[in-house]
Amino acid sequence: MKIKIVPLKDIKEVSIYLEKMNRKSRSHIGFCGEQNKEIYDTLMNDFSDLKLEDSFLVAYDQKNIVGAIGMDADLAGGEADIWGPFVTDENLEVGQELWNKLLLKIPQEINSCSFFINKNNLFAKKIAMQNKAHYSGTDLVLNIKRSIFSEEIITTSKKIEKEYYGSFVNLHDEIFPKTYFNSDSILNRLNSNNNLLVIKGNESDIKGYVYIEATPEHKEGNIEYIAVSPEFRGQGVGKTLIIDALKKLFSYPSIDEITICVSCKNTAAISLYKSVGFQEKYVLDSYDISEINK
Repeated sequence: MKIKIVPLKDIKEVSIYLEKMNRKSRSHIGFCGEQNKEIYDTLMNDFSDLKLEDSFLVAYDQKNIVGAIGMDADLAGGEADIWGPFVTDENLEVGQELWNKLLLKIPQEINSCSFFINKNNLFAKKIAMQNKAHYSGTDLVLNIKRSIFSEEIITTSKKIEKEYYGSFVNLHDEIFPKTYFNSDSILNRLNSNNNLLVIKGNESDIKGYVYIEATPEHKEGNIEYIAVSPEFRGQGVGKTLIIDALKKLFSYPSIDEITICVSCKNTAAISLYKSVGFQEKYVLDSYDISEINK
């Protein structure tokens, strides 16, 4: 078998391959998508600060795809999330060669890389660890279906208004100091499908917030962040925010499933999500490589 590794060209073909691989837990990578149309849309419109040919590699055995790897690079943040490596027959040599060639493409602005690997994907874990990646935590991804959600609940939260921006920024930056969307990023992402819902405390402060993103074209919705100010915890604010987020997302007729990701250490939050109907979907182990260009 003679393997040829080249930059991604046929996005549709690769999207179909990634769907096939990511639907199996033993080759699943978190946050890559499990539907080829969703993957295609992400690669076309929302993948990496780099050109696609500089951030995604595909391995071929003659005309057949046998592997792929990509990096979703955030140049301003100096970080990249790794998609893969995906290798059809779990050939370690192919997986390592994909990583070696991707490593040559990582720009100087990127200081660290992260892998979000399904707990059952032992192949990707082995590739990550043999390249000096360090385990950094485990997250639980939960989902809820429309069929088990009751809408007979009064909505309490409201879309954020400008006078509450400062309170939101302070709370988000306190609770999530190192995360993929900082407070400015969230405010800049707000649109008809991305909503920041808050429960007001007074004229300028909030009790808590939830940030949600709807992708009705892919029949999905995500609760990205939820936080409650310390002085208002234990009062049902978090549960109210979750229920209001679900009502908003399920108001899209095409959305049938909503997901949320939480650290496995956060048992209180997991219990809260399960209390409104969320169920475990899969577990992700995270690995990081720091000082990637040093």
